Amino acid sequence: MSIMTYVNGTIYTMDAVLPRAQAIAIETESGRILAVGTNDEVRRVGIAGKGRHVVDLHGKTMLPGFIDAHIHVLDAAYRSYYIDAEGCNSAEEVAALVRERTAQTPVGQWILGGHWDKNLWPGQQFPTRGMLDAVAPAHPVALWSKDGHLLWVNSLALQRAGITADTAQPENGAILHDADGVPTGVLQEEGATNLVYRVIDRSDPTLNRVLLRRILGELQRLGITTIHDIEGETSLELFREMRDEGTLGVRVQMLLPRTLLPRLPELGITNGEHDLLRIGGIKIFADGTLGSQTAAMLESFEGTPGNYGILSTPEREMLDNVRVAARLGVTIAIHAIGDRAARVALNAIEYAHTMLAQDGVAAASLPHLRYRLEHVQLIAPEDLQRMRRLGVVASIQPFHAVADRDIAERYWGPRHRHAYAYRTMLAAGIPIALGSDAPVETFDPLRILYAATVRRDPHLPRPPWMPDQALPVADALWGYTLGAAYAGAEEERKGSLSVGKLGDAVVLREDILGLAQEKIYENGVQATILGGNLVYGTL
Repeated sequence: MSIMTYVNGTIYTMDAVLPRAQAIAIETESGRILAVGTNDEVRRVGIAGKGRHVVDLHGKTMLPGFIDAHIHVLDAAYRSYYIDAEGCNSAEEVAALVRERTAQTPVGQWILGGHWDKNLWPGQQFPTRGMLDAVAPAHPVALWSKDGHLLWVNSLALQRAGITADTAQPENGAILHDADGVPTGVLQEEGATNLVYRVIDRSDPTLNRVLLRRILGELQRLGITTIHDIEGETSLELFREMRDEGTLGVRVQMLLPRTLLPRLPELGITNGEHDLLRIGGIKIFADGTLGSQTAAMLESFEGTPGNYGILSTPEREMLDNVRVAARLGVTIAIHAIGDRAARVALNAIEYAHTMLAQDGVAAASLPHLRYRLEHVQLIAPEDLQRMRRLGVVASIQPFHAVADRDIAERYWGPRHRHAYAYRTMLAAGIPIALGSDAPVETFDPLRILYAATVRRDPHLPRPPWMPDQALPVADALWGYTLGAAYAGAEEERKGSLSVGKLGDAVVLREDILGLAQEKIYENGVQATILGGNLVYGTL
């Protein structure tokens, strides 16, 4: 038995029984914590074991490893490979990137990429297929928006997808048309975007692995030890291969698309307790996004009367999906950005509660059942109270609040004052879990913690946005550790540095609770520890 003993640290455990300690001992074979306490208390445990290794932290701060409760990691990995239009200030600048890529791409092959944001362009108008046709007449082009809910394509891509003026509007999406009734080249939401995605050439499995390995190293560098990955079977199989090879390096909980709900039992929802890879449950889309003006709203968007957004999943299907998943006792994560989407999602959750009660199923018999609203950017006050009553987790991504501030004011008008209401959620007793939503935004926990507690982007000289909704640092850290573990129904095995739990930790250069809030993002990760073993940095 090998024991790693870390001493002389400032250890914030996130355990209410022993919130602060000097030292910790972790048995590396099981990855479990054996002791937490003073240097002398923990050293005594180390002496009793064989293969004791002592590491002096020299006063540095140790926390439970960060848990990113909402990430699309393979999509984030591909940002370095695809066209990245994040810095473009107009559709013409994006088209120029496409023109450059055509010179490197064989005729007829797809040109892919995205992260464009029309809300940053003059006039905030949707782009058109003609802009892409002019620079790539012989290549099909598909460029997704920053939020991933819009697809901008050229005429050849429309042709390959079989989309014409006569194509019927999908139930859970929209094909935009010009004044002549011809598709403009912009597709909204899954029902429309999937018409193109299904004909795009499959990605290279070798490239998938190369890019995934690279980004997993980045996660380790940033102190992230667990991710809740919201993707499909391609990512699941890659993670399984890397787990079996011993190269995974972070713990992964998968939230799979709702279409895989009937197959969850065969895919492995009952993984081993110590497994690096687990299947937690399903993800359901209730609506679109603010940036695409497809979030489902109780009142229409400012400036576009009659636009109430899009319900991505019909209400009847939502009810059925949530009911079936609740019976399985798995996590149910529902993407809900608009206030109408949140209401529909909570209706489905309340319905599932009722059905379980009628069947005589007690909540205690389903210990892994978690209900989560992802994003929950705008929600009616009465629905916040329902979240608390139903025990629904608010899975939030604080960097959205600082990145979306201008479009929230533009498209929600006075309603924006009730958006991204993190402090209100905390005060209401709603459990919170923090994440990134990468590749939409950064997955750097220190930048995200800064956004959560200061309410601005540290790289932009602007005042905090609605600072009354800022989270206290300790509560934000809880949301990135034990709160995120709870959201994944794993609070008994991770999220705090407690005896018997997994020894996953991050060591920071500075004391994050003693540092001025304005300096949080300037802190740095000294080391990342997984199951007691150093996977990044030096100590």
